[in-house]
Amino acid sequence: MSTATLGGLSTAASPPVLQNLKDWPRLRRRDTADPPPCGLDGDLSAVTRWIRSIGPIETSDIHGIEQAMHQVIDHNQHTVNADRRWLAVNGPAMVGKTQAVTAAMLRVHDELLRYPHDPGTGIRAAHIPVIFVGDAGASWPNLLRSVAEFASIPVARSYPGTDILRTLRAVLPRLGTHLIVVDDAHMLRRVGVARDLTDNLKLTLDALPVTFVFAGAGLEHSALLKRSDRSEDAYSAAVQLAGRMQRWELAAFSSTDDAQRRAWHRRVGALMTRLELIDGLDTTSLREPTFAANLFGLADGLTGLSFELLKDTVIRAISQHRHPTTDDLLAAAKARGRTR
Repeated sequence: MSTATLGGLSTAASPPVLQNLKDWPRLRRRDTADPPPCGLDGDLSAVTRWIRSIGPIETSDIHGIEQAMHQVIDHNQHTVNADRRWLAVNGPAMVGKTQAVTAAMLRVHDELLRYPHDPGTGIRAAHIPVIFVGDAGASWPNLLRSVAEFASIPVARSYPGTDILRTLRAVLPRLGTHLIVVDDAHMLRRVGVARDLTDNLKLTLDALPVTFVFAGAGLEHSALLKRSDRSEDAYSAAVQLAGRMQRWELAAFSSTDDAQRRAWHRRVGALMTRLELIDGLDTTSLREPTFAANLFGLADGLTGLSFELLKDTVIRAISQHRHPTTDDLLAAAKARGRTR
């Protein structure tokens, strides 16, 4: 294996990228059971890298989204006429949305890959059951181009959206594609003052024999579903899209709901248990109620931010050859612009 040197670091391989199908075998479906490379008396940079690599921490969101993906796929495979549904995964930033969606998506991909696929007599084609789009651009044609690019389907830059749609309709069945996941879907927008996005997304859901998942923040207020009174057709398209939507909502945990606080503690506790595998790490302060209260407040009850702040806290302390405390949490939060 070739090794490159960058900034004084020796690297054997580039980090895996979600948009590259060839990298998917290296992406995490679940948190590994790998122990830390050493204790605090060893290479602290290696320990830091190990801490950063922990995840995805198993949550009910990952399991629920995975099941929802399977349910919508199954519905669309057996639906009558044009009653095709799509899945919306909605939630604020730092709630852990991308981690949950991608972990669920990769598990669905692996499950679908187990089933034999026949691309057709005399046709040789890769089996690509799931397509991921994380850079859809702003408009409907760019979204379709990103779908084609992920699956290595040749599409000329001059092709209009309707031609790309026809190409995808012909090729995706040969690839055995069942699911297309679009991340950051709130970034999609209409072109100028036209109502092309809502109308064309409805057209796409009907035209392609696949299931769509759109993940984003505030999807109900985005161009994806936003209604307008400018034309009856546009309003109708938005209503129909909303009517076919199956929704999975991710939200911050409430500080006033005891059941939600316990659920948050279970999630953070799972990460804490992993951190406590580091030989020599004293987590006494991290287990105190004061620390938990500060972490919950600084993260606003958001799962993803809670995980990141806890990792930052431990890394900050061990890099200074200390055991982590609430002061390290406050400093880590300040570095991220988080204050109470």
